[in-house]
Amino acid sequence: MPGIGINDLRAITPALVLFLSGITVLVVDLFRRGPARQSPAPPPPPPMHPVVHLLAAGGAFLAGVAVLAGLGQAPGLFWNGGIRVELFSRVLGGIIVLGTLLTTCSAAGYLRRHGIEDGEFHALVLLGAGAMVLLAQSNSLITLFLSLETFSMAVYVLTAMTRDEKRSVEGGLKYLILGGFSSGFLLLGLALVFGATGEIRFDLMAARIAAGEADRALLLPGAGLVLVGFGFKLGAFPFQAWLPDVYQGAPTLVTAFMSVAVKTAAIAALTRVTLVLFRSGPAEVRTTLEGVIAVLAVATCVFGNVAAIVQSSVKRMLAYSGIAHTGYLLIGLVAALSLGAPGAASSGGITAGSAIVFYLLPYALMTFGAFVILAILGEGKEDAETFDSLRGLSQKRPLLALAMLIFMVSLAGIPPTAGFWAKLYLFREAVAAGRWDLALWGILTSIVAVYYYLRLVVVMYMQPASAPEGASGGPPHLADETTAWTGPAAILFAAAGIVVIGLFPETLLQQSALSIETLFRP
Repeated sequence: MPGIGINDLRAITPALVLFLSGITVLVVDLFRRGPARQSPAPPPPPPMHPVVHLLAAGGAFLAGVAVLAGLGQAPGLFWNGGIRVELFSRVLGGIIVLGTLLTTCSAAGYLRRHGIEDGEFHALVLLGAGAMVLLAQSNSLITLFLSLETFSMAVYVLTAMTRDEKRSVEGGLKYLILGGFSSGFLLLGLALVFGATGEIRFDLMAARIAAGEADRALLLPGAGLVLVGFGFKLGAFPFQAWLPDVYQGAPTLVTAFMSVAVKTAAIAALTRVTLVLFRSGPAEVRTTLEGVIAVLAVATCVFGNVAAIVQSSVKRMLAYSGIAHTGYLLIGLVAALSLGAPGAASSGGITAGSAIVFYLLPYALMTFGAFVILAILGEGKEDAETFDSLRGLSQKRPLLALAMLIFMVSLAGIPPTAGFWAKLYLFREAVAAGRWDLALWGILTSIVAVYYYLRLVVVMYMQPASAPEGASGGPPHLADETTAWTGPAAILFAAAGIVVIGLFPETLLQQSALSIETLFRP
């Protein structure tokens, strides 16, 4: 077997930077704690240290630089074929790194307010993000499963970081148990696909499937179980039961990180597995898989949007909204499968599957910004969570209200925001693939979503504040004024990104088309 060389290390530079940064943060945090105390009572947490936050944010920034430096790299196989690097994995890895950078930059004041260990938090975020980047680059069953389980363990712990809050621990436990079940389904599915093809690398599997050499009696059940496993990770209906409780129970900043990074990593892996393995395979296999995903997509869109209407918690509303957006992404996946030949372009000039890539960046900015606003508006250890807690926000915090308005309008798909173009391209690709039914379901459920998104806007702008300004010493603020600007800066960046992409969507669409094409280049 060939050895590992310098080119293999270069191929995973973003993930290596994140891993090394996470380990460095742990070591620095260990030394600043000092020797353990011999006392029955647990020692108080060490004070927040700016070096830890700078190391974490600096590591995420350097990983972003590594992603940008590799955008022009030609597609290639590394680590004995277990890793494949192309524009697709670079772009989606870049979205994961962006979510990580925004999370580490927003964390200082929030962690201090909640009494969360900053060293542990940043280490888990960085190590989990590194595994997510590797998941986006995975080209074999082994690297896919190991990467997925590595980042899952980090996210389980992050969910239960506030150990003194019952619902946080409950959410972490639910996530752990259901995540373990989903991993079992996924592992069994991968084993069946391996048995059907006799290969562990996706490119070699695809060649066997396209040549008709795979055992279809094992291939279809294996593909179905893989879809079930990823359905759990994405929160697609009917595998979504864990997601609202986990999103509500986790610290809001962790929820923001999960909504961006976890979904992007899971969609990257599912898109690679589905399109590379099955889009050029036997027609009956592709048609069956397409039909199953189509049913999941419609059910997920309907359930997510209907359930979001009745929520009194903004976090739960956004959680169900995230389920609905998973349904939209699955519509794009069905369209990509339906369009046939790899890299085929639709009549509208959109490369099959490019709408999925285009959709992820606006969605990441919208959801992250909304959750961070809820985190900033909290007081003490309580985050702003209910609709009532945002009443009259335009009077108390007009800039934050404006940012939330941008995010809600974009999530609703109202022009000229980035969310509008994301849905337009997605549904147009479905129409080009002949899936008018899916496009119609997506449009109808998007209309339903306008109600609960604009409900929050009405609460912020058209209802009086829940308490007079100054009744509690002024508007809510972060505990540490020296870091109070980091969270709003991340929100400003996200809001500006939504506006810029909404005004100039062509550049991102072109890059999305190029990235999906590189997924099939030798």
